[in-house]
Amino acid sequence: MKNSFWNEASSAGVILGLTSISFSLLTMVLPQKLNIVLSGLSFIATIYLLYMFTKRRAMRFPNEGYSYSQCLGFMVASGIFAGIITGAYQIVASNFLFTESYEQTYKTMIATYAEMGIFDNNAMDAIKSTLHSYLFSPIHVLISNIMAMCFSFGFYGLFIAIGTKREEDIFDQTPENEE
Repeated sequence: MKNSFWNEASSAGVILGLTSISFSLLTMVLPQKLNIVLSGLSFIATIYLLYMFTKRRAMRFPNEGYSYSQCLGFMVASGIFAGIITGAYQIVASNFLFTESYEQTYKTMIATYAEMGIFDNNAMDAIKSTLHSYLFSPIHVLISNIMAMCFSFGFYGLFIAIGTKREEDIFDQTPENEE
């Protein structure tokens, strides 16, 4: 059963990651006016898919049940794989596909910090290198995506697991220990 947990978590995570990437690509292609709508649709799709995958996992245990913590753990494990997929996409997107867009985001963030006027030159240099690392460095991008997906799926899971947990069958007639 241990392997089936990781197999199901990985397949759920891949689908959730690809869904996230699809919405990310749509926000880059479609007009900015639609970004709020696309963000809402992305949120709804993520919640729905997490619910469905976790519910399907819980249904595989009709007699022994599938607890709240097991449901939550499954969602967090799915977040690991979704984070790997979205992190890999962001690495490719920021360094090869949409470099100009990411560079523009970087420049806008630096300009915003500079306009604040509260940072000296040394602090601004540190901010520049840190921001550049977080946007373009593969290790930082991958780790931050994995952590973000695990935390967000864990947070959503706090509520979703209430509806997906499955109590054990109290009328199960199989004897536990026969002597």
